[in-house]
Amino acid sequence: MQNLNKHHSFVSSLTALTLSVIVLSGCSADDATEQATDTVITNIEASGWQLVWQDEFEGNQIDTTKWSFAVDCYGGGNDEAQCYTARSKNAAVSGGLLSITALRETFSGPAVNDSDPSYDVNDTSKTLDYTSARLVSKNKGDWKYGRFEIRAKLPQGQGTWPAIWMLPTDWVYGPWAGSGEIDIMEAVNLKVVTDGKTPESAVHGTLHYGKQWPNNVYTGQGYHLPNELNPADAFHVYAVEWQQDEIRWYVDDVHFATQQSSGWYSQYIDGNGDLVNAPDDAPFNQPFHMLLNLAVGGAWAGTVNNTGIDESVFPQSMLVDYVRVYQCAISPSSGAGCETIDNSVVPVTGKKMPDIVE
Repeated sequence: MQNLNKHHSFVSSLTALTLSVIVLSGCSADDATEQATDTVITNIEASGWQLVWQDEFEGNQIDTTKWSFAVDCYGGGNDEAQCYTARSKNAAVSGGLLSITALRETFSGPAVNDSDPSYDVNDTSKTLDYTSARLVSKNKGDWKYGRFEIRAKLPQGQGTWPAIWMLPTDWVYGPWAGSGEIDIMEAVNLKVVTDGKTPESAVHGTLHYGKQWPNNVYTGQGYHLPNELNPADAFHVYAVEWQQDEIRWYVDDVHFATQQSSGWYSQYIDGNGDLVNAPDDAPFNQPFHMLLNLAVGGAWAGTVNNTGIDESVFPQSMLVDYVRVYQCAISPSSGAGCETIDNSVVPVTGKKMPDIVE
């Protein structure tokens, strides 16, 4: 059992217990779920976290005051096989869940993403064999430090690549990945059996940083659910707690990874054209926004396990129950004071900043 210095680990079981009690008291299932959600949030806030942003995916449409859609056939910079669309067949809200669905269908769209000066949403110059969706909170939900918590059920099959992640809202330290990337959860090819081994079941938490591509680096750690459970079979809560100089990863409130500023860095080209070192805690000292997407194939999912894309498994969906963002009321400026830490977790070995040669 973990030795946690704060007690968030009861939250998931508390949700189910509270829901059962409320239903037995005569409330409707919807009322019971709402009351159970309120109870869980209240208990998290008792540890000092303050809920500042959330989407419970109620109603029958995506809340465009919180999310924008990527629309492109760019391939994510990873040679992915999907075009992202804003169509309801690729992203929809129903029954209290967001579904992001990858379909096997030929589709045409812009060859670049919307950060490119030549981007035209009406461009159809690139055609790919799959469609999916990417939701982005940029300029609608942007935060520096906090607890970011997402309850989701993941897709399965060779070529599936669901991701819950964060990018900088302002690229203060230059283009990707000099300004950083925080991957709350990524998984590829879940439930795929390779060479008679156990089905793929790993989820990953990762940081990308360093310099502009291709001189970027990354560090991270994988995690397997207990008792050989698979993330594609049920909902689980994926979270990071991000404070000054430290980021921690959790699944179902199990703290499984920590990275610290002593193990990350950023170097970028300044206004004079010189390569310079960013501050010690850069690049993870600026506001970031959240992204939810399901990619297909590409440089990771398409190159591991049985490789390629198994088109027979599609359509596949990532289902999201909620997204909740908390900030630490004890010290909002540093994000510290509300943390949940398993002291047995050894921080991930990071990368050393290279010397700048004059």
